[in-house]
Amino acid sequence: MRLQQLEIAGFKSFSDRSHLSFDRGVTAIVGPNGCGKSNVADAITWVLGEQSAKSLRGDRMEDVIFNGSDARKPTGAAEVRLRLSDVLSTPIAVLPLSDSAEAADADDDRPSIARTVEVTRRLYRSGESEYLIDGEVCRLRDVHDLLMDTGLGAKAYAIIEQGKIGMILSSRPADRRQLIEEAAGITKYKARRRAAELKLEAARQNLTRLEDIIFELEKQFGSLKRQSAKARRYKRLRDELRHWEKLLFAGRYRESAQKIEALQARLAEARLREAASAAAVAEAESDFGRIRLSLVESEAGATRAREAVHGCELEINRRQQQIQFNREQIDMLASRAEEVRAELAALETRREPGRLLLIERRESAARAHAEQQHASAELERIESAYGEENRHIEGLEGDVEAARSEVFSALNVATTLRHAIQHAEEASQRVSEELAKLAVEESEVRMEKERLEDDRAVTADGLRRAKEAAEASLHAKTARETELATARIELDWKSHNLQARERELAGLTARLRSLTELEQARAGYTEAARIVLQQANGHVGQQGSVADYLDVEPKYERAVEACLGDLLQHVLVATHEQAQAGLELIRQENAGRCGFLVFDSVPVVSGFSRTDEGSSPTTPDAPAGLVPLRSVLRVAGPHAAAIAAAIPESFIADDLAAALHAAESTSASIATPAGEVVHGRLRVSGGSKDEGGAILGIKREIKELRDRITGEEAERDQSVSEVASLETRIVHVSNALSAVHADLHREEKAIIALELQLQRSADDLQKVQKKMELLEIERRGAEEQRQGLDARQREARESIARLEGEQRAADEKLSQAQHRLGDARESLQALARRAAEAKASYATLVERTGAVNADVVRIEESNRDLEERVRVSQTSAADIDEKRESLKRLVEETLQMLDRDGERLET
Repeated sequence: MRLQQLEIAGFKSFSDRSHLSFDRGVTAIVGPNGCGKSNVADAITWVLGEQSAKSLRGDRMEDVIFNGSDARKPTGAAEVRLRLSDVLSTPIAVLPLSDSAEAADADDDRPSIARTVEVTRRLYRSGESEYLIDGEVCRLRDVHDLLMDTGLGAKAYAIIEQGKIGMILSSRPADRRQLIEEAAGITKYKARRRAAELKLEAARQNLTRLEDIIFELEKQFGSLKRQSAKARRYKRLRDELRHWEKLLFAGRYRESAQKIEALQARLAEARLREAASAAAVAEAESDFGRIRLSLVESEAGATRAREAVHGCELEINRRQQQIQFNREQIDMLASRAEEVRAELAALETRREPGRLLLIERRESAARAHAEQQHASAELERIESAYGEENRHIEGLEGDVEAARSEVFSALNVATTLRHAIQHAEEASQRVSEELAKLAVEESEVRMEKERLEDDRAVTADGLRRAKEAAEASLHAKTARETELATARIELDWKSHNLQARERELAGLTARLRSLTELEQARAGYTEAARIVLQQANGHVGQQGSVADYLDVEPKYERAVEACLGDLLQHVLVATHEQAQAGLELIRQENAGRCGFLVFDSVPVVSGFSRTDEGSSPTTPDAPAGLVPLRSVLRVAGPHAAAIAAAIPESFIADDLAAALHAAESTSASIATPAGEVVHGRLRVSGGSKDEGGAILGIKREIKELRDRITGEEAERDQSVSEVASLETRIVHVSNALSAVHADLHREEKAIIALELQLQRSADDLQKVQKKMELLEIERRGAEEQRQGLDARQREARESIARLEGEQRAADEKLSQAQHRLGDARESLQALARRAAEAKASYATLVERTGAVNADVVRIEESNRDLEERVRVSQTSAADIDEKRESLKRLVEETLQMLDRDGERLET
């Protein structure tokens, strides 16, 4: 891959768009100071994804945008395009603005091709920025993935600025390792590994959160499950209740419809009977009205007839009186005629008797006038009494009518009351039947109430026991949940501890593997020793090095290393021939010097003992304050005697001063834990450790690591066992908790069923109580109705008795009134007769008075003119005769009228 072209616009000092081509053979860009050479390098770094403004020699990222000059305005954006050729990439290198992590992870499976790529970066003054690959918007990660294997990038080794070499040389090994890995091309894989680890960590965290959520949801699952079960059970029971209520209401509706039909039929029959009774009553009332009307009309007719009869009687009496009067007049006229004739005879014969007669007539006239006045007064008195009696009769007739009305009214009221009594008796009988039915129904309802109360008591007792069982199950559930939570917490802690131990064990194993590899590679040995020791199956026949058979206490390692020196790297061989073969080998390889220890030629050394676990040199007597070197060594293996024989007699002092002091009394080498060695009085060596020190340290660390790994594995196995035990315990507790949940669910179902049953019992009791109250109200109403009917019957009977008394009194009163009316009518007839007689007498007296006066006048005139009187008397006699005839005719007509009135009266 190589740079082909760079295009800069608005970046730092490049205000205009500038093109810079990197043709083949271009190795450097040369120019004076300030011409923008560093800006070209900054542009390349920036387009490759540099995010640090200080690395671009600025304070803010906006400083890379051209800020203007005296002759030019500032630009609004900075843009750099870098074209690269021969770039190895997948056919699809860019996924626009989408989460293409999975696609990027799968890039290794795609075939790589070499192509030309153009990378672009833009930055606007508003702070927005964008990256493009071949004109397509992409992410910074896509740019990094594209250039990761090429050595290009903001932190890659391909761009080396001033001072970068010195910084690399003086940097830490970790930083140099990063640069080496980038050059080796494994950065991409590490980045992908890091991304995968981040994803795994995120997934692990998500799983942890998911487990927490699941744990919380599991806590709520039982409650929600119970609630859903309750809801489903409620819905099912509600549907069943509605179904049974529909059936109940349908049955009640049918019963009510049948009852309504029966009652409607009975009502229709009752209405028909009522209509018939009403028609009969109306007809009876109509007949009664007609009878009363006819009675009233009859009474009125009788009254009119009586009045007519009375009028006829009066008329007859008057006519009889008139006839009598006319007859009397006729007789009087006859006598008058005779008198006139006699008077004429007398006048003719006697004048004196006429004067005497005149005097007598005048006296008679005076007497007649007095009698007339008396008769007139008597007639007025009689007529007044007649009027009084007539008015009295009218009052008596009113009393009779009133008494008759009272009698009829009493009869009507009594009849109505008898009907009311009959209706009340029928209603009372119905009320008694209703009371009997109510008593039976009340007894049944009371028995139903007692049964419901017993059922309710049994249900309440069952509910109490179920609640106690549920409470016990709830306590058990709480205890199990607490135990489960404790076990899970302990499992989490044990799991984390196990993971930590596994990580620790993995680290120790990796360290052991590395140290084992170093030991196998004979790190710390000379090249000659490594060459000989690597010929495991060669003709040298080496049995390892001396260090392979030594075991040293850690605090004496440096002292042993200082004392033994190159002896640690000596190769164990069986014979001198093998040693010569080894020397020949290193001479051929020109590898330097190497020591050999021939163990077959070594005799048994005094002061050496063998044990089952290894061999240790016997400890010689040491000067005061010194520790023999052989006492801190343990030699293992079959060649321990040869190795022990090769170990020089040396001592270990606590420090250099003690070693120098002890060197005055012994010529043996004395070492200190710090690595200084005193060789007699003349030589002292010290300073940095030699290569042999790493050999014992690696061996010790390998042994310690193996011991630690063994312990860690034991602890890990124990942790695994504990985790498995906890998981088993959790399973058992979960099963027990599930059983407790099932028991609790079953008990809650039983509680709900019992509560519903108790509620139904309470509702039934309430309904029964309401029914009893309604029955009591109906019974009281029926009792009150019966009492009211009885009271009405008593009142009606009392009223009937009172009305019967009133009727008898009214009948007696009517009889008395009729009797008084008859007496009054008889008295009226007597008064009528007396009045007729008085009228006749008065008429007679009037006639007589007139006659007497006329006689007086006539006699007086007769005296003046006798002859005229004679003539007048003659004329008067003729008139009297004519009048007599007229009166006779009138009497005959009156008699005829009397006959007709009598016939009419009789009819």
